[in-house]
Amino acid sequence: MNSQRAFRTGAIAVICAALSVTACSESFEPPSSGQLTVDVSAAAGPGAAFKVMVIGEGISQPVAANAGDLLYSFASNDTVKVAVIGERSSGPLFRFSVPDGSFASSYTVVLLEVAGSDNALLAGADFTLTARN
Repeated sequence: MNSQRAFRTGAIAVICAALSVTACSESFEPPSSGQLTVDVSAAAGPGAAFKVMVIGEGISQPVAANAGDLLYSFASNDTVKVAVIGERSSGPLFRFSVPDGSFASSYTVVLLEVAGSDNALLAGADFTLTARN
């Protein structure tokens, strides 16, 4: 009877070891940290100053996408407000770092205000913002 118990205990140990090796041999890929770019496209004329809010986890280090543009940002919890001063009707507006760049769709980008080169407010509905890898 003791030999059967020893055999079962040994068999269980071998099975557990095999399962552990199998579980550990599966490839583990860490999240791909990266940057997301916020693009603007305008149905009408260009904007010259954009106030944008981005909502999502782990947003950091927003930078202007174009040389010569000015960027100011303020972060609070999972929200970052960004002001970009630079004339643009389409193309990249700014970039920001994220923990995992493969989840661009989980970030919400909202245009709060846009002004023209004469500082007059423009219709926000004429502008579309998107976040992409």
